[in-house]
Amino acid sequence: MIGERDRVLVGFSGGVDSATLLFVLREIRGKIPFDLAVAHVNHLLRREESERDEAFVRETAGSYGIPCFVERADVKAYARSTGLSIQHAGRDIRYRFFAETADREGYTKIALAHNLDDQVETFLLRLAKGTGIHGLSSIPPSREKIVRPFLTTYRSEIESYAAAHSIAFVTDSSNDKTVYERNYIRHKVIPLLCALNPAFREKVVSLLGDLTEINRFFDEKKRAFTKKNVRRTEGDIHLPVGPLLKLDEETFFRVVSDIVAGMAPVVPLREHIGLVRKVLSSRRPNLRLDLPEHLRVTKTYGNLIFTTKRPAAQVTETFPLGEGRTRIAALGMNVTLTVLKRPPSSYPKDNFTAYFDLDKLDPRDGLAVRTFRRGDRFQPLGMDKPVKIKDFFISRKIPLESRRLVPLLVSGDAIVWVAGHRIDHRYRIDENTRRVLKVTVKKSCQPSSNCD
Repeated sequence: MIGERDRVLVGFSGGVDSATLLFVLREIRGKIPFDLAVAHVNHLLRREESERDEAFVRETAGSYGIPCFVERADVKAYARSTGLSIQHAGRDIRYRFFAETADREGYTKIALAHNLDDQVETFLLRLAKGTGIHGLSSIPPSREKIVRPFLTTYRSEIESYAAAHSIAFVTDSSNDKTVYERNYIRHKVIPLLCALNPAFREKVVSLLGDLTEINRFFDEKKRAFTKKNVRRTEGDIHLPVGPLLKLDEETFFRVVSDIVAGMAPVVPLREHIGLVRKVLSSRRPNLRLDLPEHLRVTKTYGNLIFTTKRPAAQVTETFPLGEGRTRIAALGMNVTLTVLKRPPSSYPKDNFTAYFDLDKLDPRDGLAVRTFRRGDRFQPLGMDKPVKIKDFFISRKIPLESRRLVPLLVSGDAIVWVAGHRIDHRYRIDENTRRVLKVTVKKSCQPSSNCD
């Protein structure tokens, strides 16, 4: 876990576990040269006792001749603002402080004093709260900068070692209060289970090993699927529906919950992932699901899209056009009309440039741009009769939420061009065309913004 020339920051509460860890690491430094420092968070929860703990940490670090970093944090206020329990709020603050200090001061490892009893207690806490397989695995011995050298050692062994070596430490009186969940598990539940089976702790540790291997199996499947299928586009995440439907329930849960947790401050529940599965399994080609924190999941034909963007407001206005460039801020585009004296010799392969027989357009109606309305019809190029715009969109698999953002070039009530897709057959250039209208649509900015 620790090698030569590492710089190790010890999370030091002053209790027997962290005091013993600091002592042991200091002893090991005689054989393996590495830098050592301590970091302590005063949670301001126990008044004089909290001040005593901070003073002890500073004194111990001074006696060892190592740097000491201290954070004083109002854990109660943080818990109120976040809705977390006191214990979870304290843990969040500690981990953040340790990480920030290590990054700022250049420490390569963060050593924490979690032990084998912590493994058992964490397992029972998660089991009681209804976690799935994903939550029932061992606390990792190391992850990124964090290392846990005592993770295979029982608390009783640590206490015996501390007594044998006269290691000074302080006692946290709140550790005896069973109003806290972990303390209730430690003092009430585990003794009863050990009375049923004296080897209960060992059995849990063995089970955790099995569960950790199962989790590795599913996590590897998740990583392989994500690498192959997940696409990130402009802050959104796209997944293909077909491969998703073939996933087993557990791998599906891990893939989707990772995406949800990565996009919004949401703890993904099985209920949330179950709703995503229902959307995915529906025969309807277009569906939308709203999750907490403005996270939206949309199934559109063969894709499942996760986004935190708000739906674009529906644009109902009609925007008249004149020769030259017209800026339409509501749709975030510029439209340019150019009259040509003769048909072009070649046509660019550009879906957002179209050419029309100017003489087939009624000058009294003028030209304008608007978006889709119920009942709209036009006659796509190459077809002999009009079709509903809605059916045309479906045939092109245009997502439901994108349809009302597609600009339509109109002349009076007639739709001349579904921009980016198809012109109307009746306004095409033919052998009799003398004058040509060239129309170019170019995105200029986000809809309704003030950019040019």
